[in-house]
Amino acid sequence: MADQPGLFTVLEGTDGSGKSAITEQLVAALRAAGHTVRRLDRARPTGETAHAALVRAVNELFRSPTATAAGWEHLSLAAAAQYHSILHAQVVPAVAAGEIVIADSWWDKTWVRLGLEAEIVQHLDEHRRRALQEWQQALLPPSPLPVHQRLTVLIDTPMRDRIAWYQAAGCPDAVLGRTGVLTRETEEYGEFTERIATGLRELAARHRWPVVANGTHRTAAQAATDLCALIEQRTRSAVHAPEPV
Repeated sequence: MADQPGLFTVLEGTDGSGKSAITEQLVAALRAAGHTVRRLDRARPTGETAHAALVRAVNELFRSPTATAAGWEHLSLAAAAQYHSILHAQVVPAVAAGEIVIADSWWDKTWVRLGLEAEIVQHLDEHRRRALQEWQQALLPPSPLPVHQRLTVLIDTPMRDRIAWYQAAGCPDAVLGRTGVLTRETEEYGEFTERIATGLRELAARHRWPVVANGTHRTAAQAATDLCALIEQRTRSAVHAPEPV
């Protein structure tokens, strides 16, 4: 048995909300505090050969310029299979060994974004959009980890700050504009990412995720400090949690 309880920590947030920068600070702070930390990297999967091959194949699918030709249902299925494989091949063993596993974006942000893209391109009405979302949410089976070993936190960043960072970075990633065409126009980037943010805020309210504010008014290190406090609180409470039957 591990000397300290493991924890799977997910940072959810829309594109451009600063998750990656915060995660770098968070990993360093947790290691400095004596924790064993694993940051998930889907581009560099570990574990058995078959698992790693699946993860790489899905990455290649999503990077392909013709990926959307397969349809958003196909992309949703592929993403769910990848996450399920990572969960069982990497996350569960690491948590059992007492590691804190960090993912800066996981399934909820993925299905919210894919659903939004499908709505824009396929001109889905409210009924069809909700049906797609319900189907997407049911793709990933319930986590095998007990509640006290899971923590999802929403990184919430104002749209104006996301746009400012996007501009400062040279508008690197295109998004689907209102007409379904890829664009780097800053106003449409802001609108698209705000719709993802709205969906994640609704999930945070429904599932009672903690929310950590981010933006130009604070540093990634300050946001990471908030996260460290949440993680320390959760790991302390996990010590007193009953063993799973």
